[in-house]
Order: sequence, then structure tokens, then C-alpha cells
Amino acid sequence: MQRSPYTPGEVTAFLPGRETHMVRLRVQMQHVADEKAFIARPRVYVGSRGVGKTSLLRYGQRAARERGLTPVWITAGDADLLPVLSAELEKLTRAWHSAAAQEIASLIRNLELSVSVAGLGATTSPGQGRSTAEAPGQALEALIAATAHSLHRHGGGLAIFIDELQAADHTALKALAYAWQHLRSRDESPLPATLVAAGLGHTSDVVTDAATFGERFEFVRLKDLSREAAYNALSEPAIKFGVSWQYQAVEAVLEKAHGYPHFLQLWAHAAWESAGFPDPGGTITLGAVEASEDEVLEQLDVFYRTRWGKATPAERELLRAIALQSSPAPRRADVAAAMGKPTTAISMARRSLMDKGILDSPARGLLAFTAPGFSSYILEQDGTED
Repeated sequence: MQRSPYTPGEVTAFLPGRETHMVRLRVQMQHVADEKAFIARPRVYVGSRGVGKTSLLRYGQRAARERGLTPVWITAGDADLLPVLSAELEKLTRAWHSAAAQEIASLIRNLELSVSVAGLGATTSPGQGRSTAEAPGQALEALIAATAHSLHRHGGGLAIFIDELQAADHTALKALAYAWQHLRSRDESPLPATLVAAGLGHTSDVVTDAATFGERFEFVRLKDLSREAAYNALSEPAIKFGVSWQYQAVEAVLEKAHGYPHFLQLWAHAAWESAGFPDPGGTITLGAVEASEDEVLEQLDVFYRTRWGKATPAERELLRAIALQSSPAPRRADVAAAMGKPTTAISMARRSLMDKGILDSPARGLLAFTAPGFSSYILEQDGTED
């Protein structure tokens, strides 16, 4: 009996359909490590939950480490981002016992002070120059530069990875955008550093709302898998265990999962277990997929019900209106018109649903559910108690 190679809800090193992004990450880390380059444009992978953003970010972290860079990993949302970042950088220098470590410790204290002052909402008059609201960006710029220079003297460089970027606080986003904008124009060289992040589909809106410099970030959208990539996601993990998929079984899962990586993993994991944790030489049959259907549908019901439960009455009204549209990605104006409201009237609910990871905007002016099948689930709620 072999354990399932499928990992629903977990970070995975197997990323079918993301090969181009993986190559770009390796090249990016190579430039920082070998050329001591500063990557002037932060890269941000965006998309719905379950498409593999965190797994891709972890791949970048491994690529950085393999190239001799020092990766710093942060997940935004649990606390204000800048104090967490400064704490991680402080850990790097704790064992250095050098003048560089003392300098960075001083810069960390300066950043923490600037954040606390900015939090008080202090400002200066026009004649006093910059407002204290920009101080965190200046302090962060100095800290990143000093850390990258120190790591360079030790033969390395700095690679910062931020997951759930859309959940970062406004002050941190503004400071990051400011710092990266000004680091690119610093005269000091070399400055081996890069920033890679991941967030929900509307992360670009969140970042640019915080700072116009955020428009210069590189936002890369991760979509659901193509048919070929989805097929590989099912077959290749099994092959490594000496197990094959029956053609009809693969077709059944592809039809049910609609290319959504999380659902592919969910169906494949359940089918593997229904097949009896097959030994080498075993086969996952259509019968195994069908036998696992009730279990998977129960998990999907919890998945959809949780999302539905997060929505307020006003948000549910918007979700129903989207579900009733014939297009899987209707125009925002059409949805508002169907509700008998101007587009501006649904803006607050729309943004809140995006923050919750329930709704996405795959292109300007369009709305779409982040998980396949949610439309059918919503329509089934009509006539039932919310």
C-alpha cells in the first residue's frame, strides 16, 4: 500500500503547467547570484486560491537558496508587514558579530521607529520637506541596501518572498513600493537583491491603491491548468509510484475538476485511496473515481458552504446575480444592470468578495468566481434559508 502522491491543500514541489514561470525564477536568482544584480521590478504572482501561487513562491525560495542567496520568507496578514520583515532580517545578522551587523541593527531600530511615528499620523508642513508618512519607505530602503551589501561581502545576496501580499497593511505596501523605486536608482553597486510575492487576483489594485509606484511591479496572473498540464498533474505523480491511470478515469477527473489545480488534487487523492493505495503495477480505474465521488462531493459542499458563509447578505445578492449570468465571466456593468443598480453601488461588495478570495476579475470590467462549480452551488441556495 503506497501513500497518495497527491496533495490537496498542501504546498507541492510538482508544478505542471508552471514550467515557464519556474525557468524565469531560476534565471532571476541566477542574475542576482552571479551578476550581483538588483532586480528593479518586483514580480508578483496573482490568482485565485488553489492555483499554486504559494507552491511557485516556495520553488523560487529553493532556487534562491541553491544559488547561494539568502531567502527571507514572510506571509502577510497576521501582523503589520514591516516589523515582521525587520525581525527576519535581524535573525540573519544575529550571528555576524561585525560592524555590518551593528549597522543593520541600527537601521532596523530606525525602521521600527519610523513605522510607529507613521502610525500616529504625524505630518510636516510643506516647508519641512517630506512628510513622516514617507519615512518608513526611506528607512526600508536603507535597511535593504545595507543588508544586500553585507550579504554580498559574504558572497551572497538577498531574496525576499512575500505570500498573501494583498493582506499587507497600507503602510508596508507604500514603503515597499517607495523603497524598491528608489533602490533602482542608487549609485552603490553591486546591490544583489530581489523581491518576489504572491497574492489574490486583485493584488495589483491593492498595491497601486497604496502607492502609485506599485504600477511598476510585474503582476503575473496564474490561471487554471490547460488540458495537457492537468493530464500531467494526474499521471506523472502516479508514474513515479509505478501506478497508471485508466484513460476513462483520467477523462472523468478532468471533466470534474475543470483544470482547477486544487480540485484535480482532491479528486486524484480520493481516487487513489478508493483504488486501495495501489502498489507498483496497479491502476486507478474509472470505478475508483466513481467510488470516491460521494466523499469528494461532501468535501466540495464544505468548500462551497464555507465561502457562501463568509458572504454578507449584500454580497450574496451580488453572487446570485453573477451566477444567473450566462457568461462565466460577465461584465460588471451587466451584473449591476441585472440587479437594477449602478455599477458604483456594487463596488464595496465586489471588493470585499475579492478580499475574501471568492470573486476575481480576470480582465478589466469582468467578474468571475475563483472556483469552478460555485455558480451551480449558489443557484441551489435559491429557495433555501441563507
